[in-house]
Amino acid sequence: MSTLLFLCNLVWFLACVLLLFIQKRKERDEVTALIGEIKRLSSRQRSVTRILFADHKDPAFQKIDSLLSTSADGPETIVVIDAPSWLVAAREKKWTKHEVIDAKRISSASKSGIIVIRGGKYDIYDEAAAYLAYTSS
Repeated sequence: MSTLLFLCNLVWFLACVLLLFIQKRKERDEVTALIGEIKRLSSRQRSVTRILFADHKDPAFQKIDSLLSTSADGPETIVVIDAPSWLVAAREKKWTKHEVIDAKRISSASKSGIIVIRGGKYDIYDEAAAYLAYTSS
C-alpha cells in the first residue's frame, strides 16, 4: 500500500513539475516575442538594454516621469507608455534621452514594470519606479 501511495505522489509531483516547466517556457516565449516586437518598432535596436512599461493611471507614474526627466547618466530606455496621444507626444519631447513608444502600437502591451536585457537574457522587475530610483543613485 505504501508503494502505491509513493508512486501516486511521485506521478503527481512529476505532473506538477511538467506543468510548471510548460508555463515558464510559455511566459519566456511571450516575453521574447514582446521584446522582439518592441525592438522592431525601435530606432535603437542594438542598444536596447531597458524596456519600461508605464501607465499614466499608475500612481508611480509621477515618480517614473521625474526619474526619466532628470536621469542624464543612466542607460537609454525604451518607454512603452499607455496614455492619451497628447501625453505620449509631450513625453517624447520631455524624455529626450529615451525613446517613447505608444502602447497602442504593440499588440501585447499589457505588461507592467521594467525588462532589463543583459546579453541575450532578461530580468523583469515589477516596481519600475523603485528600480529606476535604485539605478540612478
